[in-house]
Amino acid sequence: MSVAKIAANTKPFPAYFFSHGAPSFLYEDDDFGDRGAWKTVKKIGRLIKKWQPDYIIVVSAHWQSTGSNLVEVNVADAPSAENKLIYDFYGFPKYMYQEEFHSLNAPVIGEQIKAHLEKNGFNSRLTKRGLDHGAWVPLKVAFSDYNTKTNPQPEEKGLDLPDTAVIQVSLTANDRDIDAHFRLGQVLNYFRTHQVWDESKNRYARGLIVCSGMTVHNLGDIGRGLSAPGGVMPYTKPFNRWLTSTLTGPGDKREAITKLQKENPTLLYNAHPSLEHFLPAVVGAGVASENDEPIKELYNNDFSSMGWGIFQFGKDYTDKA
Repeated sequence: MSVAKIAANTKPFPAYFFSHGAPSFLYEDDDFGDRGAWKTVKKIGRLIKKWQPDYIIVVSAHWQSTGSNLVEVNVADAPSAENKLIYDFYGFPKYMYQEEFHSLNAPVIGEQIKAHLEKNGFNSRLTKRGLDHGAWVPLKVAFSDYNTKTNPQPEEKGLDLPDTAVIQVSLTANDRDIDAHFRLGQVLNYFRTHQVWDESKNRYARGLIVCSGMTVHNLGDIGRGLSAPGGVMPYTKPFNRWLTSTLTGPGDKREAITKLQKENPTLLYNAHPSLEHFLPAVVGAGVASENDEPIKELYNNDFSSMGWGIFQFGKDYTDKA
């Protein structure tokens, strides 16, 4: 790979954290989804389509690498080919496995992400892999007006994101390593604040980052939560409020998250028995930390043992300099 040409991006797009829930989040009226979260993601999608970033880097709860310091970057089967979809969910209605979302990969950008990760202390590799449901489900909500539940016989479709490629980046294998995932956000922030040369298109490309998880995620307690007072587990609201306060308030985010992990593990591991759905929020905090950028809560709700927080990392993007 030749040395990349880089230019400063003086108007970086904000990054986002989406709570994506089950794959049934695809549908606005789903009983176990959240209509407010669905509408918020849809609204953000309209903004992003207007901005037309050249690529979106997605960090999903559903892809952890095979190494504690390894971050993988997805590539399609062929250069500039579409990303395949991974239907990594079980026991849902047949029409959900017929959902489509069409986006191109960007192997030239993927190579540069890999190189920058390695330059900053991570092991990295390009992996032939599709987009898991933590990536394509919220992107489909954001960018596509078609689904198989409401439109069962669609006409031939083109790209849902005709002007924007999608590149998925993994978490590491160690879901308890807060520091590594905070650093991952700091490293990925480079692709917001810099334009990278895309030799396949002979122009500079600007990127946007989406992190996808849940602010509270304890699947084992959903049934108990529905019968609990107010239909919410005792830890759901306290953890959701703590996370909002930590992300949007002053102070060192990494230090606050690490302190909670050490001093109040009961709250953390009740809300997240395993941390893979929490880590994308940690990555987002790392993104914002590089230039001490503001973090804003766009939506939140508590449901049983699930938290539906949606956050923006960085200033609002406008067409003004």
